[in-house]
Amino acid sequence: MLVSAPVPPVLAAASGWSGSTAISPVGQPDPTRGSQLSDVAVNAGGLTIAAWDQYTYNNGGGASIGAAVQSGGRWAAPFTISDIQGMPSTGGFSMSPRVAVGADGTMAVSWTYQEPVSDPVNYPNPVQKIRVAVRPAADPTTWTISDLDQGPIGGVAITQFVPVAVDDNGNVTAVWSLWDGTANKHLVKAATLPKGRTWSAPVNLAPGVDGIFPSLAINSRGDAAVAFVISAWAYNSTGTNVQYVCRSGPIAAWGTPEVVSESLSSTVGYITNPVVALDNNGLATVAYFGDGVEAVRQLSVTAWTSPQAVLTAPNSVSSYGSIDLGIDGEGNAVLAASIFDATINVDRSSVFVALGAPDGTWSAQQQLTDPTVPVDAYATRVAVSPNGSLALVGWIDHYHGVAQVSKLTGSLWGKATTIGKSTAFSAFQEVLSLDAASDSTVVGPAKARAIWKSAKSGTQIYAAGYSQ
Repeated sequence: MLVSAPVPPVLAAASGWSGSTAISPVGQPDPTRGSQLSDVAVNAGGLTIAAWDQYTYNNGGGASIGAAVQSGGRWAAPFTISDIQGMPSTGGFSMSPRVAVGADGTMAVSWTYQEPVSDPVNYPNPVQKIRVAVRPAADPTTWTISDLDQGPIGGVAITQFVPVAVDDNGNVTAVWSLWDGTANKHLVKAATLPKGRTWSAPVNLAPGVDGIFPSLAINSRGDAAVAFVISAWAYNSTGTNVQYVCRSGPIAAWGTPEVVSESLSSTVGYITNPVVALDNNGLATVAYFGDGVEAVRQLSVTAWTSPQAVLTAPNSVSSYGSIDLGIDGEGNAVLAASIFDATINVDRSSVFVALGAPDGTWSAQQQLTDPTVPVDAYATRVAVSPNGSLALVGWIDHYHGVAQVSKLTGSLWGKATTIGKSTAFSAFQEVLSLDAASDSTVVGPAKARAIWKSAKSGTQIYAAGYSQ
């Protein structure tokens, strides 16, 4: 049974966490007041890749992707990864990075790039491109950028990501959703870079479907899973649901999508923000926003549990914020979300969490942040090591301006550990990225990395690390 009452925070130095370190230069804030997103990934050896949005107001403005690598416990100098290889983003917009690192040391960073109107190639109709930079384990000094797809800048004005993952053998997979002006749909596609080879042609994972918000998961042997939702803005939409499609091994063909959630009529509401996690056996857990935070668990190749509301709001004036899901190799899951309570004299967001078992059952939800003090928690993230020895939930306490993490020991969540300070100006701009790694099968030490943003004097990325 989980601990029933939150406990006071402790300092990082007493908890196994390192002190926080600035890993980026001080940059300029997003001129649109956006969040300036970031991502981090670590492998069992501690090799870490971090990437973040960065903006300039000079020469008409532009957006690029900054990155930094940690090896041997030291962060190297940051660099603008979107500008290497003769692909400057000056005047264009490189945005929304995602990162991954494999057990062998292969690294990948993905983002979307929107050409400026002045670009001579496609003038006067600039395009949006899907870009991935890969650094192979065999050549840790060279990054290679590839354009996997492109399309018109159109469709619904939503933030687009390019989820990317690397298996233990260094095979890279990327997925994305891109507007197709001919089909008038967002097409969900995937491509794979087998180790030592070239990128495959993009594969349409759901022909005829208008799909958005794809989430990607890969396990150590290269099985891959994608969950996405039917667009609520689809031309012929009769409602929304979550669909799931998978692949066995790193180079196998993708299967046929299947609906794994209930279908929700647009007259009632929308199903959004799916997240998927995959265990060592290739069985998935999928969570999403529906009637609260719901989840389904795959029991076999052909069988799923029914959708279940796992995290629910305390009252009718609450709203849901960030959602995240982690899983170990055996299928034990952690699901967490920030839930804002608009009750008069409350008006703050709290972190709720539940534990999932391989058979699809879930524990009762627990509130990790203390409801009796003014903690205002956003940007909730989950990280679970593959061997199950480390499970973390992190968040940004906007009220106190600190990044905090709680660790699961047995069935009890520990004290909230403050791992750094100085966060965003506004609650909706808070950003935290969190990842954990270990050997995929051996029960032993695990590592974790967290990065977040300080926007008190410009915009700067900070990092902290954890080792068992």
